[in-house]
Amino acid sequence: MTNNSLNTKNKKVFNLQLRVVTTGVLFFSVAAWFVWRLIGLQILDDGQRYSDYAKNKRIDQIVLPAGRGAIVDRNNVDLVLSVPAKTITADPSSIEDPLKAAKELSLILDMELKVLEERLLQNHRQFTYLQRQVEDDVAEEVTKLGIKGVFVIEEMSRVRPGEELALNLLGRTDIDGNGISGIEKAYDTFLTGSAGLMQVETGAGGLTIPGGSNETISLSENGHTLVLTIDRSVQFAAERILIDGVVAANAQGGTLVAMRPDTGEIVASATVSRDADDSVGVSSDNRAVTWAYEPGSIMKPLTFAGVLQENVGAPSSVKEIPNAIEIWDKVFIDSFAHEAEEWSIAEILKRSSNVGTIIWAQELGEKHLYESLANFGLGQISGLELPGETRGSLLEQSKWSGTSLSTIAIGQGIAATPLQMLVAYSTIANGGLKPAPTLVLGARDSNGAFEMMNSKSPEQVFSNETSDLLIEMMEGVVTDGTGTRAQVPGYQVAGKTGTAWKPHPEGGYGQEINEIRYVASFAGFLPSDDPELAIIVVIDEPVGSTYSGGKAAAPVFAEFAQFAVRQLRIPSEAERLGLEQAGRVIATTPAQAREIAEAEAEAAALLEAALEEVAAPSSG
Repeated sequence: MTNNSLNTKNKKVFNLQLRVVTTGVLFFSVAAWFVWRLIGLQILDDGQRYSDYAKNKRIDQIVLPAGRGAIVDRNNVDLVLSVPAKTITADPSSIEDPLKAAKELSLILDMELKVLEERLLQNHRQFTYLQRQVEDDVAEEVTKLGIKGVFVIEEMSRVRPGEELALNLLGRTDIDGNGISGIEKAYDTFLTGSAGLMQVETGAGGLTIPGGSNETISLSENGHTLVLTIDRSVQFAAERILIDGVVAANAQGGTLVAMRPDTGEIVASATVSRDADDSVGVSSDNRAVTWAYEPGSIMKPLTFAGVLQENVGAPSSVKEIPNAIEIWDKVFIDSFAHEAEEWSIAEILKRSSNVGTIIWAQELGEKHLYESLANFGLGQISGLELPGETRGSLLEQSKWSGTSLSTIAIGQGIAATPLQMLVAYSTIANGGLKPAPTLVLGARDSNGAFEMMNSKSPEQVFSNETSDLLIEMMEGVVTDGTGTRAQVPGYQVAGKTGTAWKPHPEGGYGQEINEIRYVASFAGFLPSDDPELAIIVVIDEPVGSTYSGGKAAAPVFAEFAQFAVRQLRIPSEAERLGLEQAGRVIATTPAQAREIAEAEAEAAALLEAALEEVAAPSSG
């Protein structure tokens, strides 16, 4: 073997040894590093940090949804509540054949095939809604398909047992249960509740590990149940009767609101309208607070409240009333022709004389008329805090023109909501105390504890004496004035009719083109000697011979009132006098006792006179 061969062989051996040593050192270094890391994890760090990390990787948090509170009437009858509903969802990333799945689902779900395909082909997504809140039988059919990646989950759906009952008041929620209109929106924070949180242990794929640890971090708390002032039966009657009244008057719509005048509690508030198909039905528009209209002659008692309160005149005060009066560049006339006659204020109100009302409003003056109407709450938000409420329009006195006093006094040139006018009439019924209107009695939490809603105290805006005088005059309107169709058997009614011209959108009232539109109203209360129910009926654009308040609105008032007094257990005059017992009427109040004593004394006197006449000798 030559020296070159020997050197080459030795060099190869050396290189092999070097590689072995290098590899050995490398393996030893790696092993040493692992030993050091194990010592660090198990001894120095005690393994806690990595243990916690591993635990957190398999811990997930689940939101525990809160149920939305129900809405019930004053008798705890359900108006709106939440019930479980099935929703169809999908994980597009796990669906094997999206086009086939879409085709099968389109035969069950109320969705177009193209829309389903678009959603299921989004394979980069792990969640999508297919159809929310479906019927149980639909969910069952979807489950039977057994499509991998398509699921049926449970949500809460908002339902109304009365379907469209009180829709104008209750409003709606979106599909996620958020209030978007009406009471649902106004009291959303009370109804929503607060969601809870649970911590659970999950495995591969995010599935909960059976028997794994779970911990409730916070409990969900259902929303409060709102207890309304509304009476469900009275509300239903209001809507049915109002629909019939609008149909009978061939009108475009109508509003009816009923209130307890002493408390301001609204027991019914109905709005109906005529749709494009010419059918009349319940409307979702709460026109009791969103519609400001020119009220016409139902404004006159408010004008005379100022006259009486300021001692400008009394019900018996007389003035000569012509058929027409010219104010600046405008002529005001009565709706009925008559010669110049001397009428009392009571007669003016009973006849609904425009000219007579204007003459007395001039005596009252702009300042006192404006203050009187403002005190009634006109031009101001009612305080119900419902979405879309308008304050109407009552111009500041400084902005009145030469004819403003005359037009405003008879209910034109001023805009008020039906609720504002009802509050004004409730003030008259309540001895001059203006009640704060309310729709909510209180709220009941998930534990059943009930809390009354705070309401504003009534405000004294004129004297009880003024109220008594107004009521007496308004009784005459119903007894033998323009409101005779508002009479309710067994009850004395006080009220006023109104027939107003309706402004055209482009301006004016249409008299120049002979296209006058009307708004007919009747507002009143009963029993007039001890009012327990105040009602306003407004009929929008009645047509034909029934365009007036006395013909279009008063009959609706009477029919509704007859139902409401029975449902609300408001006793008639005969019932209030007492029960018939052994031929005698039993008094239930001191006032009734005096009334009965006077009647008995009169009857005894008549009997004594009759006996004396029988005992007297015959002249023949």
